[in-house]
Amino acid sequence: MPNATAPYNFVTLPTKPLASEIRRVNVEDFKAHVGRCGKISGEIFLEIKTLTPIFLGGNSDTKESFSPVGKDKFIIPGSSLRGMFKNIFKIVTCGTFRGRTDSQKKGEDFNDEHIYFRCLMTSGGSPKWTKDLCQTYKSRMEGDKGKNARQGFLIQTFDNEFFIAPLLPNLNRKNDFIMMKDFQSDYRPVKFRDSCVYLDLGKKIAYILTGNQWANKPDKLIDRKSYEEFKESLKGFTDEERAKKIKDAGHGKQIIRFVRFDYVDLCREHWREIPDDVLTSYEHDRNRRGVNLLDKNNKGLLQRTQLKKFLGDSLPDEIKTLIPCHYLEESGQVTAFGHGQCFRIPYRKTIGDAVSANLKKIEMVDFADAVFGREKFWASRVFFEDAIRILNKGTLDEAAAHPLMQPNPTSYQLYLRQDGKTLIHWDSPNVRMRGYKFYWHNESDIWRANDHELEEDEKRRRKNQEPLTKTLKPLQEGTKFISKIRFQNLSAVELGALLMIFNLDGAKSPAYKIGMGKSLGLGSIQIKSTLFVERTDAYTKLFDDGGFTNPYEEKSPDEFIQAFRDYVVSKEMLKTWQEVMDELKKILDWDNKPAPKKIQQMSSNFSDRNNPNPFLQRAVLSTIDEVAK
Repeated sequence: MPNATAPYNFVTLPTKPLASEIRRVNVEDFKAHVGRCGKISGEIFLEIKTLTPIFLGGNSDTKESFSPVGKDKFIIPGSSLRGMFKNIFKIVTCGTFRGRTDSQKKGEDFNDEHIYFRCLMTSGGSPKWTKDLCQTYKSRMEGDKGKNARQGFLIQTFDNEFFIAPLLPNLNRKNDFIMMKDFQSDYRPVKFRDSCVYLDLGKKIAYILTGNQWANKPDKLIDRKSYEEFKESLKGFTDEERAKKIKDAGHGKQIIRFVRFDYVDLCREHWREIPDDVLTSYEHDRNRRGVNLLDKNNKGLLQRTQLKKFLGDSLPDEIKTLIPCHYLEESGQVTAFGHGQCFRIPYRKTIGDAVSANLKKIEMVDFADAVFGREKFWASRVFFEDAIRILNKGTLDEAAAHPLMQPNPTSYQLYLRQDGKTLIHWDSPNVRMRGYKFYWHNESDIWRANDHELEEDEKRRRKNQEPLTKTLKPLQEGTKFISKIRFQNLSAVELGALLMIFNLDGAKSPAYKIGMGKSLGLGSIQIKSTLFVERTDAYTKLFDDGGFTNPYEEKSPDEFIQAFRDYVVSKEMLKTWQEVMDELKKILDWDNKPAPKKIQQMSSNFSDRNNPNPFLQRAVLSTIDEVAK
């Protein structure tokens, strides 16, 4: 099995962070540091040249790059430059790697949230890893006594609290299902191909629809008698044997389960509280394609006025809404909930558990804190101006681009460090995140959507659905911009760290990535920097022979870069820092880009057994060093 390929890779996290010259997180220490060492102010003049087409979104029509002051007056926003440079600055200074904190809605470097399982159900021909993960999923759902996953009702109170109300005990639910054949006949307007909760208020029943592969094949649907006879014929066979017999018979899923409203246990003492992290995890599940139980527009959501009709005076005053659900209870606590019986569950560990504790230190002041600002304590001492275009090379023709997919850490073979023996997933022991994500440079003209993607978009438009592609009109390669970074009251070490962004420990041909479409070969830029430092006599004389006195003088960056290197050595961090820098230089190296086939996006489409798909087989992503060979 070949290694996985991707248009991105990861710069390894340092074994420990590099502390800045500011000792503690308080205003007094910051002021003392600036008063003692922060004597250097000035600006870094930037000349930027696009090496590939680039696209920076922002306009309302989204087709043109960012031009807020008029058509064809394109700029690179200072905020985009700040974001790009801060990310690199964190790496060249071996900074901390922190997730969400109490004061942040999003994480500083990553969102410390739960990742959800993929591939919950498997078939006989599925790759081995899917079977292993499926078994892990089943063991969680069933538990020791096969009762971890249960059905209940999700309750929202008027205080905006959420609980799971279990079903009443000792219910006989053997016949709580309807044949799809009968459902299709009784509820003709309903499309049961999609997942939803369908309410029959007259019968006080909620049908739990989870999609059906036979929705458009009514000849495959059987009646109840045939179904019971077929079930009886499967007794005594293993799970795999039963799956094969069902497939051979062409029956597939044949029933829709339902729950009655009066099954809900209204005793407040029996309700299960949903922990905040479980609720937040459910809200943040970006890859859910089915029913969102928290959606206030969900048609299966029973409002209090409806509940009052069914439950009368027994309905507690605090209940605002109710909807059928399934939930997972482990060690007496709700750990997940969802729509159907096989609902999505998260790994027990969060993303932050894959990051070593010393890299998440809140009490440490790293260089990014010191220079770019620390929330609630001190402001940034670096300021980024918009980059103004000075050489117009025009734009490419407008075209639909490949779908711009978001990073997906469910692909743990790509995002986690692997040991080469067994696949490590998010709940494995000693799990470690790979590091900072960067995109390789790629000159190939691969950003335009292919015919298949355009056909799919046309189908979606006919159904009034959002297209998967986005129409872009990127700026041509060779376009030039100028900008400035202004800095105030930095120490020599801090300025050296800032200048290391452009020096990259003596890198020969570094280039950077900015804007959208980085995975599609867009966004590569070259930057030339010139340092200007405020003169010591800048404000002693207002005029000179040429008019106003220039407060700045050009300086070589070498002495400041050396000051930073000496600081790294003094903290006994040189070996760790050098390892990080070596990887960063390789992935940013413009003159030594990997061959396109080594960094191509893998398809998740199935392939034949003689030519296994690396993505579906969970092939491990090569390291930066391996790709750059």
